[in-house]
Amino acid sequence: MKQFVKTTLLLPLALAGSMLIAQDDPDAKRPPEKGQPEQKSERATVGKIVESSDGKYVLVDVAGTVYQLDDQTTAKKFVGKIVKVSGIVDETNNAIQVTDITPAVE
Repeated sequence: MKQFVKTTLLLPLALAGSMLIAQDDPDAKRPPEKGQPEQKSERATVGKIVESSDGKYVLVDVAGTVYQLDDQTTAKKFVGKIVKVSGIVDETNNAIQVTDITPAVE
């Protein structure tokens, strides 16, 4: 009888917990619908600041993706260094609206 009561009480709790896990935000990983603009997201990206062929400072991440940076003054201070660039990333245009640039922890 005690085992039945324990199982009866614990089963709904276990199911509720798994439902919470299953309710992870699926929209966060879903690509935008056709006709919808790509979402911009705030995040930190690690890479190396280099001077591009047109004389602008860009961030090149470990995958080789080149990001245009809107804060050229701060970027210039870190040329040739591995940094963490925080800001709003526009995946469509590979551009970052920079909020902060700091040396990356190695």
